[in-house]
Amino acid sequence: MTDEESVFATWLPVIGKSLANLCLTKAVEKEPTKFDELLKRVKFLEGLGLSRSHAAEAAGSSAASVGVLQSRSKRKKANNGKAKKKTRR
Repeated sequence: MTDEESVFATWLPVIGKSLANLCLTKAVEKEPTKFDELLKRVKFLEGLGLSRSHAAEAAGSSAASVGVLQSRSKRKKANNGKAKKKTRR
C-alpha cells in the first residue's frame, strides 16, 4: 500500500461519517417530527451507508441499545399492539 492509499484509507471513513452526521442534523432541522425517535435517526444513517454501531454512536446511543429498541419494535409490530389474553384455569 502506498503512502497516498494509506492516507485515503484513514481519512475517507472519517469524512464519510462526518458528512452523514451533517446530513442527519440538516434532516432533523427540516423535518423534526420525521426524525423524533432514535430508531428513525439510526435507520436514516444506515441508509447513508453507516454501520449500525457508527449510526447509533452518531445518533447519541450505543449499538446494543439500538438492537434492543429494534427488537422491541419488531415484537410490537408482530403483535399489532395487541396484548395476549391471560386465561384462567
